[in-house]
Amino acid sequence: MKYFQLFTGRPNIDFMTSLLNCYGLESMDDSKEFCKEDLVELDTIQKVEELIPEMIIYYLPCKSQIYLKDITIKRCVTILAQFLKLYDYKLNRKEKIVNRKKLIYYNVINTKFCQIHISKEKAEVNFS
Repeated sequence: MKYFQLFTGRPNIDFMTSLLNCYGLESMDDSKEFCKEDLVELDTIQKVEELIPEMIIYYLPCKSQIYLKDITIKRCVTILAQFLKLYDYKLNRKEKIVNRKKLIYYNVINTKFCQIHISKEKAEVNFS
């Protein structure tokens, strides 16, 4: 039960799909990359604010007051990362320089497929 620090329970897949659609993603297995500028174009802040009544159900009351007030693009990225962890996915980030400007690109990856196992004899990376 990973959700005890932030959440009261795990949301259903329909809610997760609605949340992912706010970021221009189809599902948790969508490998599309996006940056904060893409989220501004998609009007992600407005879309996430529309989901706040549902998110309040899942967040602990003390955490909902922190994460669901004054929604910004940065906070939208944080919210997505927190919900993805409930399903063993994570928000991966990469820095790219485009036209002399550093941009951070995000994509969703399944943590089950990239786990590092360290044994006493050797370190091995398992991409099952």
